[in-house]
Amino acid sequence: MEEKNKRTFIGGRLNPIKYGMWPLRASAGQKPDQDEREKVASLMGRQSFFVDDQGYECEIIGAAINPAGSVAYVESRAKEAGVDQFNQKHIDISIKVHLDDGNHRSIDIESYNPYFGCDVRLFEWISESFILIYREKHKTYACRFGDLWPPLFVAIEDRWLLQDSVLLYIRYKENKVRRRTIPELTEIESITADEADQQGILPPEPKLFS
Repeated sequence: MEEKNKRTFIGGRLNPIKYGMWPLRASAGQKPDQDEREKVASLMGRQSFFVDDQGYECEIIGAAINPAGSVAYVESRAKEAGVDQFNQKHIDISIKVHLDDGNHRSIDIESYNPYFGCDVRLFEWISESFILIYREKHKTYACRFGDLWPPLFVAIEDRWLLQDSVLLYIRYKENKVRRRTIPELTEIESITADEADQQGILPPEPKLFS
């Protein structure tokens, strides 16, 4: 526990014990499977968390494997790097999507600022694509890659639901439920919240702690 308290980032967020930072706003979905992250790390011959030779804390915060053995993961890489002009601790941080299908590639997630973290809420192999859904400071994003590169990032809402290859999401105090096909993330005709409720597919309110 003492070693964890010293860390800069934990699970894609600034260590609240060390920095007293506020949490990201809640988004629907669940935290990623720890076993899947460990499997991906093992396939790459590493640990899901380690400190590299430059002193950066490297942590896999979401991962998936396709049937062909290709691996995809989201990794944070962070360390304290002195102080800024206001005498505040400067955090050197990047959060990237990685794809290794025999040709390793990576790219920064879509984010206002990685300093505020990344809360992975879904990471699955679906058809020919890896589908990632995560929350950053201001927005929830859906991301598609694996069958294309660079990844496609689409801003959705915190209230979302994946149902029968359709991603549904609804904005706060709105009656329109937007829809996109999965895995393509192609937008299709919206339905009303009442229609979605009648069909049992109204996106749920996100749980604050999940």
